[in-house]
Amino acid sequence: MKIGMYEGKPVLITVHNEQLWGTTLETYQDLDEILTNWVDFQETFLVNLTDEDVLSNDHARLLMPEKLEQPIKNSRQLPAIGFNYRDHLLEMNTNLPKQPNVFNKFVSSLAGPNNQISLNSDYVDWESELVIVVGRGGRNISREDAEDAIAGFMVGQDLSDRELQKINGDNTQFTLAKSAKNYSPIGPYLTTLGSIADLESQRLTTMVNGQLMQDATLGQMIFDFQTLVSYISSIIELYPGDLIFTGTPSGTGVGHEPQVFLHPGDIVESNIESLGTITTKVN
Repeated sequence: MKIGMYEGKPVLITVHNEQLWGTTLETYQDLDEILTNWVDFQETFLVNLTDEDVLSNDHARLLMPEKLEQPIKNSRQLPAIGFNYRDHLLEMNTNLPKQPNVFNKFVSSLAGPNNQISLNSDYVDWESELVIVVGRGGRNISREDAEDAIAGFMVGQDLSDRELQKINGDNTQFTLAKSAKNYSPIGPYLTTLGSIADLESQRLTTMVNGQLMQDATLGQMIFDFQTLVSYISSIIELYPGDLIFTGTPSGTGVGHEPQVFLHPGDIVESNIESLGTITTKVN
């Protein structure tokens, strides 16, 4: 099942013939409220719901993808993972991590799936990522119990100001370099964990002005989503609605030879099979 925000209301979404169909959830104000009550929502409402139920609903309507809104606004925390694909380690000249390399993105950088940014420097780069949406949350979640803590997944972009990132030496200012206004777009909707048959086989791609820049399967991650949830929760408590950015594969601008960075007028499209597409336009 997919849940998004459309015209200020949460909607159940299904994909049929490459079109989005949705029904409004009148009993909830937004997706943040649903996530706050995720366990109850899952057990009493979502458990027996199918895509066919949404499609056959008398109130189902055709949705316009460009009108999908920021699905989650009130996350408490945005832990993010650096260096989680081996090929990206090579292009960044970084050693294989013994444990997940975790930094933080500030929640004020969140934006929706149809995003616009202004450049903070001449060295702003793209990174497309799988984003974990926390449902149940908690501390010291075992790897075996990680799936029970997750509501689902989204597509995210970890836009990065490489100049600021290395202002005091290589990779010394991760958090601020990746937290400028609208530098953390997410969406286009939440896809629940149980509706994805084989997450690891899903393909992640980045297109910049129509040119393929990143192309990998999620199975290429060094630390999978169960490991990330377990490791992070061993240090901090995870709350419903928290978002974990899981790292990016090779093909970033800084990894090209010569290096390539974003310019006004550029369009960055990030897609993950089964999870949808988000777009950032550079002003």
